[in-house]
Amino acid sequence: MHAKPFALSLSLMCGVLILPVTASASTFARVSDSQIACEASDIIHGQVVEVRSAWDEERVAIWTTATVQVHGKVKGNMLRGGVIEVKEIGGTVNGFTVKAIGFPTFRRGEEVVMLLQPWDNGSSAYRVWGYGRGMYNIARDGRQGAVAHRHDTRESGRATMFTDRIPPVVPLDRLNRELAALGNNCR
Repeated sequence: MHAKPFALSLSLMCGVLILPVTASASTFARVSDSQIACEASDIIHGQVVEVRSAWDEERVAIWTTATVQVHGKVKGNMLRGGVIEVKEIGGTVNGFTVKAIGFPTFRRGEEVVMLLQPWDNGSSAYRVWGYGRGMYNIARDGRQGAVAHRHDTRESGRATMFTDRIPPVVPLDRLNRELAALGNNCR
């Protein structure tokens, strides 16, 4: 008779002990826009021309690689018209989807501003620096012109990540000015 209440109590205790670990696993540090811009090797404006996802060699994780044509740079050495690959965790392969919360996702044809850093694995691919805070999707309409939406606002409809100096939704020209000022005043 006492086994059921004991099992229930034990289950609740284990759940309470595990909950803080699970909750903290997706928490991102509050890093300033200045730090992200300074740590980025390149800040570019471009367009995603191709997106492909694949399992890693161990078949543990799905990675998505976006081919991005560079339209301009705010910081770094990339040339206009150049093509780069940007690789991030997550994606869909054969109907199986891995979604990494807080990490950027890519869509073919989208116009973007990305803060980038090369992967340190010897490949030529880049990663978005600052997770979802390091990528802005550009929307254009006749009334407002080009507006940059930080990646987390595109995914959820609202800002879910820390906001510092740069608002999560900002006119593209202001975003470029802010990023240039931050990225060119590094110590």
